[in-house]
Amino acid sequence: MLPNSTKVWIFILISSLALLALGYEVGERLGLLVGFFLAISLNFFVFFHGDSPVLVALEAQELKGQDPWGLRDLINKYADHLGLPYPDIYVIPTKSQTAFCVNRSWRKSSLAISEGLLGKFNRDDLEAVVSLQMCSLKSMDSFLFGVTNTLANALMGLGNILDHFWPPNYFLLRSQKQRPFLKIFTPLSWSLIKLSSSHRSIYQNDLLAAELIHDRFRVAEVIWRLDGLAQTQPLRNIPNGASHLFIVNPEGFSAKHLFLKSHPSIRDRLQRLMGYYPI
Repeated sequence: MLPNSTKVWIFILISSLALLALGYEVGERLGLLVGFFLAISLNFFVFFHGDSPVLVALEAQELKGQDPWGLRDLINKYADHLGLPYPDIYVIPTKSQTAFCVNRSWRKSSLAISEGLLGKFNRDDLEAVVSLQMCSLKSMDSFLFGVTNTLANALMGLGNILDHFWPPNYFLLRSQKQRPFLKIFTPLSWSLIKLSSSHRSIYQNDLLAAELIHDRFRVAEVIWRLDGLAQTQPLRNIPNGASHLFIVNPEGFSAKHLFLKSHPSIRDRLQRLMGYYPI
């Protein structure tokens, strides 16, 4: 069976060929030329902007050398159990207590945990965090997720580039710069993401993580704690279209685009997991 990363590239290739064929059918030589430029543009944005920019935006540093938290042993343990390749491990230099994972279409997946979380959570809570992360990577390991998230990230990359060349921005201060294309493309990007990152998949991840560590209450307590911390210590500079990669919404009350929520409410998650709320 072909790996999902290969399937994603095959999909992009077929899409490019379809643009060429459609262009020729509509406008013959001129249509073929237009289709060619559209196909080139699609591949450009997928290749350079198809990966989530969240690791770069948060200045995450890959964990190398010593591992005082025992992350490698925990992650490898659950990777073997779930049949996943070992992800790269990153540490986010922030006091905010959060964690996220990224399943890249043509690179190794990545799992990132903040310094604040590593410094405050005990071993049992850290294991619950890792189990939630690995279950998320398991749900991300699909053709649909690879295609939708790759295209969504490419779309956001296009919006950023167009906003950079937006004429009024040449005369405005950095804090005043306008983002008209990003405002247009963000709902489109989220619509793609929602195709594969539904609330139902989050409920299933919570249940699977509880089964892995044989402790529903521990998983529920970690989710509740992370959600509360996100309200009081929200992360800043989260790239648009990236909040669904976190265990809970990392922006807390400051989250933008509330009409396209990335996570179900904490009440719903805990009721699905424990059968009651509050815990």
